[in-house]
Amino acid sequence: MRQRVYKLTDTYASIIGFRTKITDGKGYGSIIRDVGNMCDQVSLLAVNANIVYGIEHAIDVLKITLEAKRRNMMIAKKEETDILLRLLCTTQISVALRSGGLKNHNYGCFILFSKNKSQLLKVRKNIGKLFEVKNEVLRANKKKRKIISGILGLPFNKSISDDDKTFTKYLSERACLITK
Repeated sequence: MRQRVYKLTDTYASIIGFRTKITDGKGYGSIIRDVGNMCDQVSLLAVNANIVYGIEHAIDVLKITLEAKRRNMMIAKKEETDILLRLLCTTQISVALRSGGLKNHNYGCFILFSKNKSQLLKVRKNIGKLFEVKNEVLRANKKKRKIISGILGLPFNKSISDDDKTFTKYLSERACLITK
């Protein structure tokens, strides 16, 4: 599994696209809880891959949450919830879960972060054993722009939707503006 580890000030992060390869009848929820419980030093969030407009989008939102935590300005009590809300540019948890939660037989995205790099690598390795890593599902594309634009109530034919870098920057800036 060749994923990059990102260093964000004193925190390490890894973004992993995946597809399930679980065949024993266990649901995503229980498997993800098991992965999350592997190490209490690693924070883990699993979301629908369609709301992550590329790895840069996920990293930008994580940076925003980490800075909000440092300033004691998070919009949620838990970092993982704060990230989900900012990915979807909302303060409503129910809206975020409906649009950003994992769906059965769909692709997902793990956002892992920790101050302990070795523990992050350990959890990442275990994810590779339980899930089929498919980082191509994280790439920015027209389909994702359309999905995200719909969630945010943006007309898809606007000029902001034509360019991947501009759209990513727009999403990151909008994530910064989410407050309590």
